[in-house]
Parts: sequence; structure tokens; C-alpha cells
Amino acid sequence: MDVQNNGKQIIAPTFQKNAELSNDIRKFFALKGEHKRKWTAENADNHIGICLKIDGALITTQQNKCDGGLLLDDNRLYLVEFKGKAYKDAVNQLIETVEFFKTNSNYSGYDFIFHARIVGKSFPRASTELQKAKVDLRNYFGEKKYQLYEQEGNETI
Repeated sequence: MDVQNNGKQIIAPTFQKNAELSNDIRKFFALKGEHKRKWTAENADNHIGICLKIDGALITTQQNKCDGGLLLDDNRLYLVEFKGKAYKDAVNQLIETVEFFKTNSNYSGYDFIFHARIVGKSFPRASTELQKAKVDLRNYFGEKKYQLYEQEGNETI
């Protein structure tokens, strides 16, 4: 699909219709998860974006996968997992979603820049499991390409 915005263009992979929640330019993109959790991205630079439902729509197999994603016209793909307290599971789901995109021939022509987001119930400060999850995220995605949020995530993209 092709969408243009003041000379910018997104040439996105073909996603199943039930996986695509949007394909447009807007001031805010939002993904919603269970227990009223959500992740909101303020679109300050007017990027073209495609919100995706990944779990159960884009990826329907039993493999681990994250809940949703946001693909921008500069190839950034924000992968979002809504979780209770199972941080290790969330990290595995995000990593396996990246591997899905890297190994699926439908997406081989795209140079995605992956970012990971976990929106959890709460993140106790002294949790060994949480610290290990942060290390795993940093090692896989890079220092500034992951973020953890309690209940609701808000950021500018």
C-alpha cells in the first residue's frame, strides 16, 4: 500500500486486512491492550503510520508474538506487548515477533528498525526478573530502543 504526505511516502508490506487498524497521518496513534492498558504515540513530525494487530491477526500461529505494532514511514516498527507481571514472557514475545518479520519472506524487502515497548501492570523497582528483562531487551534491541511503562505508555515518536 502506498500513502503520501507532503513528499513523504510509506510503501508498506501487504498486511492482512484484519491486522491493519489504521493507515494514515494523525496526531496520535494508540494501541489498546487488556485491562484498559494502552500505548499512545504522539506524532509530532506528521509521520505516516500503520497500526497493526499482530497477535491473532498478522500472526495466527501458536508461536510467541506481541500484541500490536506501529510501522512508520521511516521504517521504525514499534512492537508493543501488554502484560501483567510476566516480564520474561513479554521479552520473549517481542523477540520472537522480530524474528518472524526477519524470517518471513513477505517482509524480506523491508529494513525495519525495531523498537520494543512493554506496558505492564506494575514494575517493582527491586525485581531481579525485571532487571534481567531490561538487560535482555537492551542486548537484543539496543540501549534506546526499548521502554517499559506501567499501565499506560505515552511518548513522542
